[in-house]
Amino acid sequence: MTTRCRVSNMRSLARFIPLIASLGLLLPVLAGAHDNLHQRVSVLYAGSLATVMERLGPVFVAATGYEYQGEAQGSLGAARMIRDHLRQPDVFISADPSVNVNVLMGAANRNLVKWYTLLASSQLVLGFSPASRFADRFRDAQAGTVPWYEVLKTPGVRFGRGDPTIDPKGYRTLFLFRLAAEYYHRPDLYSLLGDPINAAQVFPEVVLMGQLQSGQCDAGIFYKHEAVAHKLPYISLPSEINLGDARFENNYARQIYTTAKGERIAGSRILLTITIPETVHDRQAALSFVRFMLSSDQFLRQFGLGTVEHQVGGDCTKVPVELRSLAAAGTFQP
Repeated sequence: MTTRCRVSNMRSLARFIPLIASLGLLLPVLAGAHDNLHQRVSVLYAGSLATVMERLGPVFVAATGYEYQGEAQGSLGAARMIRDHLRQPDVFISADPSVNVNVLMGAANRNLVKWYTLLASSQLVLGFSPASRFADRFRDAQAGTVPWYEVLKTPGVRFGRGDPTIDPKGYRTLFLFRLAAEYYHRPDLYSLLGDPINAAQVFPEVVLMGQLQSGQCDAGIFYKHEAVAHKLPYISLPSEINLGDARFENNYARQIYTTAKGERIAGSRILLTITIPETVHDRQAALSFVRFMLSSDQFLRQFGLGTVEHQVGGDCTKVPVELRSLAAAGTFQP
């Protein structure tokens, strides 16, 4: 999924000024954003952010004058595309810090990423279609009158989840069900998934929401920010299993997934990151975009994303000087 945005004249830009001002970004508009037209930033981002970025793209264009091109992919698959020279973005946004560490950092990965900054947090929820013939049962689970997993066990319910081989949400769903089996003392819960790459359930991240909206699935595991962005009804899950609470970080970390490529991934709190990889073509546009994103906490919260300190992972000395005032003190260790 690729999105391109540009603002062709100041009249088009003016209609975004109220929203830009609400984000504290009016100054760049008045300071010559028009001069940046026809310079472009290319952003490769986690598929779960598709709707968020489709909304933010035009705001960035209006605020800065840079053209914007965005593409949504599962974070793990996207990082491999960068490593394998299939994509050369100016900015990369991942749904898991470990994707940067395992796929793009270090000499074995040609140091394609040297640093990254935490952008936001999220949690897993069980989203369901309001048009599903089982919608009333899911609403009962939403109200807490029936366990959510009992609804999933109802004959005929079609359940969807992400692909763990390319998508952090995919392997996080495996972690969630393992944690749920322990939390509810129900070892049988994990069997609801079948094989980790069960073809009857698994869909690429950029497809899964469409499966639900088209009626081909009744329910699926999503990030909270996806459900909020798509106005999808969802069932909140206990903090002990939803991978969204720092208090349970040690428990999450006991869960391990190893990809077919030998990448070993441990469970952790859901954190999104942003970086400028070595594939950058337009450094100034990239800096402008990252600065914009790190200043957009208020907007991100509207989509159900959590606010975090913008701690730096990797080599903090490699963070561009222009961004250091926005990065939090201390180094993040995944």
